[in-house]
Amino acid sequence: MRSFLFSFLVFLASFVVSHAEDVKEYKLQKDDVIRLLVFQEPDLATESKIGKSGYVSFPLIGNIKVSDKSLKELEEEIKALYEKDYLVNAQINLSILGFAEKWVIVGGDVRSPGTVPFPEEGALDLRGAVAQAGGVLESANTGGIIVRSKGGAINHFSLKGSGSRVMKHGDTVTVPRQTMQKMTLTVSGQVNRPGVVEYPREGKMDVMTALAQAGGFSRIAYKKAVTIHRNKRQMLVDIRAIEQGQAPMFFLEPGDLIVVRESRF
Repeated sequence: MRSFLFSFLVFLASFVVSHAEDVKEYKLQKDDVIRLLVFQEPDLATESKIGKSGYVSFPLIGNIKVSDKSLKELEEEIKALYEKDYLVNAQINLSILGFAEKWVIVGGDVRSPGTVPFPEEGALDLRGAVAQAGGVLESANTGGIIVRSKGGAINHFSLKGSGSRVMKHGDTVTVPRQTMQKMTLTVSGQVNRPGVVEYPREGKMDVMTALAQAGGFSRIAYKKAVTIHRNKRQMLVDIRAIEQGQAPMFFLEPGDLIVVRESRF
């Protein structure tokens, strides 16, 4: 019993050390919350959320670029600045109070389409993102999954062959339908139900109807215009002009991909 307890404590200690080392190597980013403590200098203690600029203001030493730096790198930089003009042998401790929230959107032929959060620490791959969305339906085409990055780049992956593909914050994953592929289109990005929309067997489908069937724009969508990808062409459709009667209705074709971007404001 004692040997088991000793082994467990050794394992736990090694896990804690490993975890601490991982956190020290983590690169800080926008919306992370960090805390600075300086031994025997309580007036220098501060907690800050990293803003869009990537800078944080520290007592006495002013604004410092913190994004894309590890805690270890930042501790050394802050220590040097304090020791340059203010302290002797400054003992600095930086910690992360909260990690930036990261997510991907998974839609199409999955059981629970919607927003999938990243683990608080660590990576999320394509297979994990689809699993968190409830897994694929029987009708899903797992060999033609569409991944659109936050910047607009579009790539196709197979869940079986490319399931370990690491996701990035803001990616949109669309799992298309296996059957009737020629009579569907995909709405991706900032809509409430991204995924595959069935194209009518008879008649036409316009862009407004497709957006409505995808649940309409999300709260953070750029509502003025959307991008239509058709074969190797890319077209920008002015939704605002259509709504105001200043432009004709835009009609879609089977296989089209509608991409709704995130608003910059």
